[in-house]
Amino acid sequence: MHDNQIVELMSRRQRQILVHSYLYYDKNANLIDDSTWSKWAEELVELQNTYPDLTVKTPYYEQFLDFDASTGFNLDFRKPEIISRAEHLLAYCIK
Repeated sequence: MHDNQIVELMSRRQRQILVHSYLYYDKNANLIDDSTWSKWAEELVELQNTYPDLTVKTPYYEQFLDFDASTGFNLDFRKPEIISRAEHLLAYCIK
């Protein structure tokens, strides 16, 4: 993978983890199973450990500095853009 692909994958995993953490903890909605969330979280941690120089280029870099894939509870998932994505996804899935 090229550097820009790695940054995009890390960014996507960060957004997915934030959105689904918001849905789980604030909305009591579980749109994905725990194993999927864990898989994404573990992949993100592995990517961050393997490519620390690229991690700083991701939009939520600071939120994931101490992230160890054990929980999303302590992440700052109450940002407007995360809430908006989560609410849109929730509305789409409930139809």
